[in-house]
Amino acid sequence: MSPDGAPVYQFDPHRRPDSEFQAGSLSLLVAGNEGRLLDARRTPIRIVELNMEEGTFELEILAFEDSGARWSMPFEDVGGFQFATGSTNASPQMLDAYAELVRRLDRPLVIEASPETLTQSMQRIVAAHERAADWLDAEGLEDVDVTSHIASREGDPRCSRLLHAYLNELELAEMDAAFSAAFVSNPKAGELIKGHAIVLAELGLCPFHGKAVRSASLFDGDWSRQRRAEHLIARLAFTQELWKRITPSNPSLYRAMASDGVLDASRASSFVSATFSIEIATDHFRGGANTQTAALLRQPLPQRRMLMTFLETPAMSRQFKEAEAVLIGASDGEIF
Repeated sequence: MSPDGAPVYQFDPHRRPDSEFQAGSLSLLVAGNEGRLLDARRTPIRIVELNMEEGTFELEILAFEDSGARWSMPFEDVGGFQFATGSTNASPQMLDAYAELVRRLDRPLVIEASPETLTQSMQRIVAAHERAADWLDAEGLEDVDVTSHIASREGDPRCSRLLHAYLNELELAEMDAAFSAAFVSNPKAGELIKGHAIVLAELGLCPFHGKAVRSASLFDGDWSRQRRAEHLIARLAFTQELWKRITPSNPSLYRAMASDGVLDASRASSFVSATFSIEIATDHFRGGANTQTAALLRQPLPQRRMLMTFLETPAMSRQFKEAEAVLIGASDGEIF
């Protein structure tokens, strides 16, 4: 609950019980089938179409804050959903084709972060910091009190305008808008975020532990490895320089996890989502009716890992108001 007693997130108090649904399986990957995400509020979804080249299914979110959003998910992730009893089943031939795609495409990809590459990247990051600091000084940004923004979970329009203007000079504003919108909706949907995570590892900033690329065009055109690297470095530098001008500059950051089974807190992550709002963290910690285990963590804001925050990122104050911060992956000894 928020301080005024209102629910933090939309939900359906009259949702149907799990007993009226069946567990997600490859046989239920049929366009038109409706079901629910196995999150705490059972977000309703509909399968829109299947991509037989990449082994993915596209779904539409049917309710709540992200209603209308489209997610592309790997076939093998269908187990994270449930479908209405009586849903259409794929033919035996299609089921065989699905299974073959999963066998061929569901492969791990690990890219370790090279210390030598990190040294080179840090030189670029230092230069990017100097550029961003000079630019912000020239703009004469006055001190921003973040306390009220955390309480309202709304970003600062001036900071958003500064971000857009800065990245626009670097021809990175469109990439930033697309990246942040995708991250807010679901960072695991599609491969846009994965492409940045891979480049992050290639820069030596954080290892990548995930799945192999499925989209042949992931690094084409404006989304090349070079452009993604430029965006990551520019965004890290701008956000961190901006927050040097924020009061208080080092507020607490929270991260909550809840699971219907055993928590897996050991899995490496290229990007870490956290919140400045204890109300948001507590809501995640509370979980749902089937939650078995949960954890609530707090630490000072690790400024050197800051990539994006709700203060300057418009997408983070749009459909979801989570007072969010996105960090690059944690180093040894850090809580999150």
